[in-house]
Amino acid sequence: MTEWVKADRIGTMFTEKFPLFVLDSLRSAFNVGSVFRTAESISPSGVILTGISARPGGKKVGRTSRGTHGLVPWRWFPETAEAVLYTQSNRIVVAVENTPDAVPLHSADFPLDSAFILGNEADGISDKILEMCQLKIVVPQSGLRHCINVSSTAAMIAWEIQRRRLTGVKDA
Repeated sequence: MTEWVKADRIGTMFTEKFPLFVLDSLRSAFNVGSVFRTAESISPSGVILTGISARPGGKKVGRTSRGTHGLVPWRWFPETAEAVLYTQSNRIVVAVENTPDAVPLHSADFPLDSAFILGNEADGISDKILEMCQLKIVVPQSGLRHCINVSSTAAMIAWEIQRRRLTGVKDA
């Protein structure tokens, strides 16, 4: 059973061509709320929640999202694989993960209406889900930990999408 919410002013996220953020069982409701705020900042966009990800309706998501969870269309799937299969019907699915074959965000060739999978804060994206993705991207980092918060990563992807929308240029 999936859960679906449609924001009337935006339309449905599977027929309209705009980016999606797929949250792979995020543990923190605060991260989920923050991704909703980020998604709304580049409207139109949508959020897909999977597994244990907090869903709108609770205080933490509502407070952190600042009400944007009511503006951004979202859907929940029990399993991330189910969400990936669903989005693959009309989008490129992009894993955001630090893997050896990941392409740097600023030079990656992806459509602006891609579905970007953001992994669990502790476990990242599973090998099974990585194999289902058409592209893997990474945010280049110069620090020692190579560990950016998942909601911060969503914001960087959103900025890159918006930069490309505004300039029409892929590479920075």
